[in-house]
Amino acid sequence: MRIFDNPNYDFIKYRWHAVIFSLILIGVGAAVFITRGVNLGVDFAGGANIVLKFKEPVPLGELRAKLPVATIQQYDNADKNSVLIRLPQQKTEGDYAGAIVEQLHTDLNPGAAQKHDLNYHGSDKLANLLIQADPEKRGSNPAAIAHYKTIAKGIIDKRSELGIFTSMNQVTSAPGVNTTIAGVLNQQTSLGRFNVLNQETVGPQVGGQLQKKALWAIILSSLAMGAYIWIRFDIGFGVSAIVCIIHDVLIAMTFLLLLNLELSLNVVAALLTIVGYSINDTVVLYDRVRENKRKIKKPMSLADHLNLAMNQTLSRTILTAGTVFLVLVAMLAFGGEVIRSFAWILTIGVISGTYSTLLIVPAVAVAWDNFASKRRPSSSSARVEAPREEPTRKRRAS
Repeated sequence: MRIFDNPNYDFIKYRWHAVIFSLILIGVGAAVFITRGVNLGVDFAGGANIVLKFKEPVPLGELRAKLPVATIQQYDNADKNSVLIRLPQQKTEGDYAGAIVEQLHTDLNPGAAQKHDLNYHGSDKLANLLIQADPEKRGSNPAAIAHYKTIAKGIIDKRSELGIFTSMNQVTSAPGVNTTIAGVLNQQTSLGRFNVLNQETVGPQVGGQLQKKALWAIILSSLAMGAYIWIRFDIGFGVSAIVCIIHDVLIAMTFLLLLNLELSLNVVAALLTIVGYSINDTVVLYDRVRENKRKIKKPMSLADHLNLAMNQTLSRTILTAGTVFLVLVAMLAFGGEVIRSFAWILTIGVISGTYSTLLIVPAVAVAWDNFASKRRPSSSSARVEAPREEPTRKRRAS
């Protein structure tokens, strides 16, 4: 499929305009980094992330009173009654999130000690309760234990499907729950105020290690891609590829700072994806340049070859970037809070990768070619004549 019919755009002409624009944008990102810093996620900063879903509207006042150092914000749509709690880094290792959730469960559910909370505990504790009560008089044989475990799992699966139980009718409608089991559940269980959708803890030592590993992953992958281009094409194209990758990563990080998105392992995965996506377009461009050099016999400068190759591959570039962009827009619209940062960084990376392939890569490649041509010895060097040999005289026979 072709979008353009024999395009003849002069991309090389505007390469320095693009370089200046990119430098200004990266400079803005550097200024934001110096003044505000990076919004590090729990993966890197350490601390705890907790997502709770409530039966009724979120009691923000109670939560803020009990967790004064936490950052508490709405999670998902307001009608979902969900909240994200972020706690700062702790100095010691341990299940920080688990301890906080347990404390909130005790404080927000005064009767939690008397009855089993179906909105808080998992299937194992519920299975133990049913096994001990034995409402169906099955005994304690392995078959009976397996039966009650299956029913407990069905109840918790029902809770996962709903998000939280708001009435006992929802519990008793779970698969396998009959009248006798329902009687035990009504007597010995209760429905707490919240369900834990997610909880994670990262200690300070682990967070520091993840920062270093993420940085090295981006650096080494960029160098490996540049080395691959160098080996497959030449050193000039390799240098251009590395500059292109660095450019795309810095542009993505600039928008991460401007949008105040959270830097997490998901974002690092997005940055590594950008590295691969960016180099793919660059390889296609370089391959077309090499093919044209073999086919076209008349002498052409590298700038002319790059312009020709970019125009020849323009339809492919737009189609590839466009289809990926549509998927990312869908992720931004329907993906939810969990992958919001990931989707934003990939979206910026796709735009930046296309832009850098058309404008930044040619600027670096032509600049490198001009620099290298000045250092090459002149081809019109004087020829050095070989010394003539004196003719040998034949000796007369005596």
